[in-house]
Amino acid sequence: MDRRNFVFLTGRSAALLSAGGFWFSCNSTTERVHEDQLKEWSISAFERFKSVWNYNDFWKRGNTFDACLTFMSAVQNQWPDDPWVKSMQESVKSMLEENLVFFNSVDPARLWADDFGWWGIMALNARKFLQKIGEPELADKYLELSTDLCWEYKKDTAYDHTTDAKPVPHGCRNGDAYGDSPGVKNTVTNVLLFLLSSRIYRLTLEENIPDNEKYLDMAYRQWVWFDEWFKLEEYEFLKMISPDKGLVQERPMAFFDGSGYTEKVHPTWCEGWVWGGDQGMMLQSLADMLTVKDELGDWIAENNLDPDFDKDVFANRVRELIKIIGGGIKTALVSDIDGIIREAPFECSFGPEHGRDYVAGRGILMRYLGASEVNALLGVDFSENIKATAAAIWETRDKSNNQFQAEFTDANNDMLYINQFRKLWGIADNVRVWQTPYEEEKLMVSQSIGLDALGAVIGSLTGTGK
Repeated sequence: MDRRNFVFLTGRSAALLSAGGFWFSCNSTTERVHEDQLKEWSISAFERFKSVWNYNDFWKRGNTFDACLTFMSAVQNQWPDDPWVKSMQESVKSMLEENLVFFNSVDPARLWADDFGWWGIMALNARKFLQKIGEPELADKYLELSTDLCWEYKKDTAYDHTTDAKPVPHGCRNGDAYGDSPGVKNTVTNVLLFLLSSRIYRLTLEENIPDNEKYLDMAYRQWVWFDEWFKLEEYEFLKMISPDKGLVQERPMAFFDGSGYTEKVHPTWCEGWVWGGDQGMMLQSLADMLTVKDELGDWIAENNLDPDFDKDVFANRVRELIKIIGGGIKTALVSDIDGIIREAPFECSFGPEHGRDYVAGRGILMRYLGASEVNALLGVDFSENIKATAAAIWETRDKSNNQFQAEFTDANNDMLYINQFRKLWGIADNVRVWQTPYEEEKLMVSQSIGLDALGAVIGSLTGTGK
């Protein structure tokens, strides 16, 4: 096996590359960590995840298991023949069987539309995992869950098929099927529909699955919705922090008479709010669209949808947006002090009202930053930041059971980061602690963030990523 060299940075000082391993630097001590030790970390992290993963929360269960599957993909690619990997595969298979029972036990009409995006994307990764270990019947069930249940639910229940929303028509609402709350067209539900559609379409191309143009159609619709918003610079949905760097805000807002984008509840909006998870999923959605630009160009021409569409102009725009968002993440969501990836400091993400939903964004962001096809387009390098984040997560774990913590960064450095973000963004809250009273939820989500970080690090060993 080719043994690679790595550096983990958790402070201002950089450790030196070494032959046969990487350096893990923390609290003024330096420990040499070999690939075998990284393997031990992975085993310990997964064993703990097995004891906390099945908390009864629908969206978190979908998202955290997607973290597990991404981690497993990296482990399988790096150590395919190791007996412990075979054992992990059997555990994941059993967990997926249990997850299918859990999914079928819920009343979908009471859930938010974005919940089905999380499960749909996870189900696609479950299918790939199950096919890889020779479980085609269960794999087919997860494909059906992704397409016939999750994607169709979002298309039929949440997508705005009307044309009168201003300033940008269509988009996807984050409401429920009963209509008790119509929901808002926030970024997360829209980027999930975008990503789920592009992911399904790419899978249908790989597996020669027919009747797939509806997925390309929806991915294109979501691309148009986002791109039209991004071009309306006065609303700052894509908020620039320099001429070539920016981040996507938590939702588009446009305050004028007749606007369809003024809603401040479900969830409660706070000014300037930006979420790390949105950035990661947006990058992957854009990368997906770049890979299918030829199919998209042919489909648009065959259906006379846009006579001015030029696939090269389209591709250049996609690449531009990827670099803008990648630069924004590097500048605003990475600490200048310790190089660790952080969540933007907003009470809405950490506080007791809706903070239950957003702290996992750091893991989601690393999940997609670690994808090789995204990484190749960013124009900036996150490898050391991902390693520094993974190192911090590992070092601050509960050493008695290898449970990762929600807060894994230094409090003083956090305050310096908040000041860094505020100077760039213009607004921030002095918040760093996840204020959830649900201890079991905290255990599951925190462990999944660690799996995302480790998965991204392991993926860099071979350069394959997700």
